[in-house]
Amino acid sequence: MEIIARFGIFETALTVDKAQAPVAYSAEFAHSGMRVTVPAFRDGDDRYLVRFMPCETGEWSYTIRLGDASSSGTFECVDTGLHGPVMADGTHFRHADGKRYLPFGTTCYAWTHQPQEQQDQTLQTLKTSPFNKIRMCIFPKSMPYNNNEPELFPFHKGKDRKWDVNRPDEHYWRHLDKRIAQLSELGVEADLILFHPYDRWGFAGLSQEESLTYLEYCVVRLGAHHNVWWSLANEFDLLPSKKQKDWEEYAELIGRRDSYCHLLSIHQCIKFYPKRDWMTHCSIQSGDLCRIPEWREEYNLPMIIDECGYEGDIEYSWGNLSAFKMAHRFWYSVTKGTYCTHGETFHREDEVLWWAKGGVLHGESAPRIRFLRQVLESLPESGAPLVRRIITDPNDSVENAGQETHPIVKVMSELTDAERKYWKLRFTPNIIAGKDFRLEYLGYQCRSVTTLDLPEGGKYRVEVLDIWEMTRTTETEGAYGQTRIHLPGKEGIAILTTRLKGEGLE
Repeated sequence: MEIIARFGIFETALTVDKAQAPVAYSAEFAHSGMRVTVPAFRDGDDRYLVRFMPCETGEWSYTIRLGDASSSGTFECVDTGLHGPVMADGTHFRHADGKRYLPFGTTCYAWTHQPQEQQDQTLQTLKTSPFNKIRMCIFPKSMPYNNNEPELFPFHKGKDRKWDVNRPDEHYWRHLDKRIAQLSELGVEADLILFHPYDRWGFAGLSQEESLTYLEYCVVRLGAHHNVWWSLANEFDLLPSKKQKDWEEYAELIGRRDSYCHLLSIHQCIKFYPKRDWMTHCSIQSGDLCRIPEWREEYNLPMIIDECGYEGDIEYSWGNLSAFKMAHRFWYSVTKGTYCTHGETFHREDEVLWWAKGGVLHGESAPRIRFLRQVLESLPESGAPLVRRIITDPNDSVENAGQETHPIVKVMSELTDAERKYWKLRFTPNIIAGKDFRLEYLGYQCRSVTTLDLPEGGKYRVEVLDIWEMTRTTETEGAYGQTRIHLPGKEGIAILTTRLKGEGLE
């Protein structure tokens, strides 16, 4: 009996007569009362494939229907350690098997459209990087520093020289399958961008009917990969040919055709997409990170600042962050209760910029991002996702803790509702806390001392973290009550307080 990994892919091929009239091909998979039907998809003129990702161990049976005929079989599903698709969990993420997932993403829009040797180099770079998610386009991308012609395209052209979405180029899709599988081996999620406006080949101009045909093929073919996410668009609001009803239709199709409920988002340039039930999380473009609490309150979904600017030195305003500012935005986002995505845009005469084409990293932020990831992964989870501490009353702010009255309270009481909301959100400190820890990021503050109010009866370790030097220094061990801490008096410092010996941290 064939053995398939849990969250792996069962695949079988069907050979058909090219002269035969089109018929429906599908397969039904059954296990312990569970039944899942998936359509077959074309993989060449005379070849169809059936793919299925089993989510439970044990024996599965299947029946493949080829028009009026059928065939059947069984396979054994075993646990090999794959964690399965990432899913939303409150305002954070988990794998299907329950393992916590902390997204540390990067952006390489057109890396699979580059020469093969460069693609291999990108994978090698990812292997030693801190990144476990990559934003990437299905269609090639045309914009500054993106002027090369791809070797393969998603579809063949018809006699009219226009793309024929009913004739997928199997060589392109097999190649994409291979790259997604290689990302899986590295533990990297493939955040697939389905549409974008940066085009010179005609993909952005597909009709709605053509777009739906392409989208259905893409979802049916790639959906069995456990490490796939769907992003309806990069900068949807820059595609004027597509209206909101079109995006809603795409989301409805994915919900209907994706048997595995992969994550689904939509990304904006300026105009935010309104909250919808089909959204599993928010994919946001903005450098105005102080608005994170506002967005979290509005959407109440997991949130990734997928485009906050890029570390680099090119002429465009979005592509010349310092390495410190890139690392700072990761720490700032995380301690506001959300996540951030990296990108790199250093000018090169060969125009091989990581943000578009992959290759190798030249910047200094990646090691600092790795340091943050190591810190977060070292924190106890206590059976729940990380949560942010929300300050909704100025009198509860860290600086004013314990004071019954403060002039700011009177001022707040005289504001309009809109003004009060604005300032309450901005009084939210950069803190995440659980039962056993509290992590505060000071950002651009240059404090030399601070006082912590640790609960009586507990004992705590207090560490000072330097996000640039990537150091964790224990300032005191066994602290409790009012505790004065000395700090380096520089930017990029965080304070981590951790419970000792089972004592609680309130």
